[in-house]
Amino acid sequence: MSFLGILRKRHILVLWSSQLVSAIGDQFYSVALVWMAIKFVGSAAGVLIAVGSLTTLLCSLLGGILADRWNRRWTLVGTDIIRALAIALLPLLLMETSTVGRGSFWILMGVTITVEAASALFNPALQASLPLFAGDLKVLTATNALMDATRRLARLLGPGLTGLILSLVPLPNLFTLDAFSFGISACALFLLGSRFVMKPAVKVESAAVRWSLSSDLVQMFGLLKEHRRLMWALLSLGLGNIAWSAVFMVGAPLLVSLVLKGDAGAYGLLVSAYGVGSIVSLFVVGGPTRHSTLRVMYIGQVILSLGFLLLSFASTLTLALCGALIAAFGSPMADMILLRMIQTEFPPEHIGKVYSMRMLISIAGLALGQLLSVPLFRVLTLRDAMALCSSLILVVGITGLFLVRRHV
Repeated sequence: MSFLGILRKRHILVLWSSQLVSAIGDQFYSVALVWMAIKFVGSAAGVLIAVGSLTTLLCSLLGGILADRWNRRWTLVGTDIIRALAIALLPLLLMETSTVGRGSFWILMGVTITVEAASALFNPALQASLPLFAGDLKVLTATNALMDATRRLARLLGPGLTGLILSLVPLPNLFTLDAFSFGISACALFLLGSRFVMKPAVKVESAAVRWSLSSDLVQMFGLLKEHRRLMWALLSLGLGNIAWSAVFMVGAPLLVSLVLKGDAGAYGLLVSAYGVGSIVSLFVVGGPTRHSTLRVMYIGQVILSLGFLLLSFASTLTLALCGALIAAFGSPMADMILLRMIQTEFPPEHIGKVYSMRMLISIAGLALGQLLSVPLFRVLTLRDAMALCSSLILVVGITGLFLVRRHV
């Protein structure tokens, strides 16, 4: 089913539009949060970003467990309201702070933890609800692609809109706009509530078992142990994210600046090229049902690695842009295939838990890649280090294709 066809369905159009608005609001929030933190504590603002990532990492599994236990409609609406209130109060709290500086920074820290913890519950609840919301397999595949496109479109539209808005209003208004976007999302999810899973049909033997977090974790690992294809796919996702983070998040800006002698505008073009490639890939891979196999996921990793290898040895900005475009085309394939596998091959009452494990592995891989890139880029030259990480993605993709052929 095409994207235009799926958007003719009113309930999907409402959901996608509201989540796109919310994702763009998140871009406003990220810019304002980092800039305010820099204003208050300078270079120590990086601590705020690290705490946000750590909160997501620690809360992801718990969020998936609770998403499978609680009424998903009210979980989605409630977490949106919590995030809206926390961010809406932020400008007021900062104005009331007696000493602008570290006191204000701790307010930012508290809001960051609240928002990230709520998001760790919202995301698995939404993904676990989509199979029933979509109704059938073809619609689910296209809906997944649309939902993935929201954050990619937001990354393209957000920076430009942020600059335009800041030319008209003060920086704290970005927080207000993000809070308003969460309000729009909450209203849309409330109105669409009858189409979501209201209460998962979880069968338990006793109240003690029902409220035991350890039993949920044991159950989740048991499900993954029986699903060997998904276990290797998640492992390949984590390894791929380690390399991706080192190449694109750390290596690419260094390459543009130190080797290609470009400026911030040149790096912005590189990021935009990657964004365009990923959106084009969603139109190609996200629609047709026949593409939804693990083989396509590993082919995507091979394409990603080849694009990164071209980027690693690019001698001009034009070649670097081509490398980013090619790499991006393979990037969304893993997300789409893994998400659909989790949604269709596990019982509805366990989707949230399994999805949260995918989220945990993905985030841990990204964080580990950023940490390992520091010593790696000191030991090897920049080009060699980027090529080594790109080759790791290539090895993972080829190994996955071999295992799929052996029916692992």
